[in-house]
Amino acid sequence: MSLSQKQYANLSELPGYSFPVYISAGMEQRAQGIAERCHRAYRFLGTTLNFEVELSLLILAPQHWQAYTGSPMYGVPQTTDARTIVVAGQNSPLWNMIIPPPERLPAPAAQAMAASYGLPDGSIDLAPYMDLLPVHEMGHLFVDQAAGQFDFHRPRRWLVELFCNLCLHAYVAAEEPEQLPKLETLPQAIIAAGFAHLSHRSLDDFERLYAGMEPPNFVWYLSQLHVAARRVYDTGGVESLQRLYQTIVQSKTQISDEQLAVRLRTEVQPEVEQVLTGWPKNRV
Repeated sequence: MSLSQKQYANLSELPGYSFPVYISAGMEQRAQGIAERCHRAYRFLGTTLNFEVELSLLILAPQHWQAYTGSPMYGVPQTTDARTIVVAGQNSPLWNMIIPPPERLPAPAAQAMAASYGLPDGSIDLAPYMDLLPVHEMGHLFVDQAAGQFDFHRPRRWLVELFCNLCLHAYVAAEEPEQLPKLETLPQAIIAAGFAHLSHRSLDDFERLYAGMEPPNFVWYLSQLHVAARRVYDTGGVESLQRLYQTIVQSKTQISDEQLAVRLRTEVQPEVEQVLTGWPKNRV
């Protein structure tokens, strides 16, 4: 028995992909769609960034979640090391925490949420959005594995998250454009709900606390960074993703925000600099 077989002995392997996929029993139908998307994203990002990552994908039921992630919070897509992505194989109650209350939304945003995620009973189902996020997590593997190969200085957390969101947006725009409304509606709605109710809003807080803050607050940051990624992609296309990746892997020393702003403006594009110098911008 191989090391992987021992490590995932209580999971089943889903064959037919460019990387190992392990799933909990009962997750087969949803896992097939997630694995197929990751397979396509693996090829797209590998070709676009000219770098091949090592990847294992785990699609889990609640009873296996804590054993493989170390966290009781079922449903948060994540990387558990430099090569493993873990995602939920069924809906999680945690996802309801990040749905903005309808009373806080302008009418167009509430209508867009219902159109993109609404069920016949009037409730909101975020599964179409959450099932896109493994591609974001794949972006983290490109940064983590390139760090070992290129020996670069670890970039700021917000810049890594922007890169991962740009990976996700570029993939969906190129390979699954029909999914763009599912990808864009939730971040736009979260931003439209405002931020007066949030404890943390600065990039300094994001660097300091990162995932240590409450999920709705963390998702507000990711929403800001996704809407920014869309602007970056709309301005410069896939070349913007390539330039940002090269800027990250060529960063050899820690630099000031002022120096970083210049690098982002000249080496990537002005829209990326604006994420830093104009934060927060509630543009949608």
